[in-house]
Amino acid sequence: MSTNHEFGATPPAASRSRNARVVAIVAALVVAAGAGGVLLLRRGAPAFAEPPRDVPYMDGKWIRYSASFAARAQLEFGVPESAGLTPVVNVTGTVTFDPERVAAVGARISGRVRRIAKFPGDPVKAGDVLAELESADLGQAQSAVLAARAHAEAANANERRETQLAEARVSSQRDAELAKATAASTRADLHAAEQRVRALGGTSSSEIGILAVTSPIPGKIVESHVSRGQSVEPSATLFRVADLDRVWIELAVFERELGHITAGDAVEISPQTNLAVVLKGKVAHVGDTIDRETRSGDVRVVVENVEGSLRPGQSVLAKIHTKTTPSAVLLLPRDAITSVDGKQTVFVEHDATSVEPRAVTTGARDGTRIEITAGLAPTDRVATSGVFALKSEIFR
Repeated sequence: MSTNHEFGATPPAASRSRNARVVAIVAALVVAAGAGGVLLLRRGAPAFAEPPRDVPYMDGKWIRYSASFAARAQLEFGVPESAGLTPVVNVTGTVTFDPERVAAVGARISGRVRRIAKFPGDPVKAGDVLAELESADLGQAQSAVLAARAHAEAANANERRETQLAEARVSSQRDAELAKATAASTRADLHAAEQRVRALGGTSSSEIGILAVTSPIPGKIVESHVSRGQSVEPSATLFRVADLDRVWIELAVFERELGHITAGDAVEISPQTNLAVVLKGKVAHVGDTIDRETRSGDVRVVVENVEGSLRPGQSVLAKIHTKTTPSAVLLLPRDAITSVDGKQTVFVEHDATSVEPRAVTTGARDGTRIEITAGLAPTDRVATSGVFALKSEIFR
């Protein structure tokens, strides 16, 4: 039997299959080698990193920086000034009523509101009627006055008649004396009845049972708590009237600054919403105690407010010009001092390209300068400009 293959020869189909596998393996190796080469190229390629930032850095207790940063931040240094300082205390406060110029107006008696004559914002004069109440108690008191007046008139007439009869010896002297005592008693009853009407807030000549609620002071209606038909009690406050031509400013001043302030110190007051408005006032009272929690004391300022620029409850900025006698102290510009971790800090020059952050203790201040009471020598050179840029790069 004949065959197409010799003994030991590989069939053509098998040969082709083996060649395909070899080609696939070689191709995979080439791809892997190429990928590895690419990785190697990538790893070995030079990195295009950004240049390091020119910013200050901490070196022990020093902050070091480059000359270019100092120029860019406009760092400037100077020694503390030794001079006198008249402290100017800046503090926020609240506008309140002058107690001598405000009145709470009530009803005095129970009643029902019949009419309202004035509303919030209306100006009033002393004695102006604000509202009218219908009151049964007042009506009874006024009726008692009318009855007492009638009795008094009759008793007075009887007294005159008995006196004339006694003088003519028609009646006894005893009858005249009895008529006189009765007349005096009825006059006393009348006086008591009229006093009760006045105590209730009414008058004997007003309409029976109608109480006119009036303003005791001139000013403006600032509050109203009444409606027509409303029932009111004697304890109720129906209106609040205030004269706002003069107001008080209540301030809470820290104890370290309170000692510089005395009664009579000039004060400039500006509303927080419009600092361009400046009103003049004077310190009227400096508190005698210190609050243990806030470590501050009360200061009261009286301000004339004829133009109506200030309103009770409004927040204001007060600048108190103290009369403390200035003495020579170490002074720095306000911009030279910053807060780091809650401590007042300055940057003291170490050499041309480094500074030392140093905590200091501050004292009185005026509009532009602050007293340094501890932590700084008169010869220390301190950064007076560029402080914010230096702090923001180190103490973020």
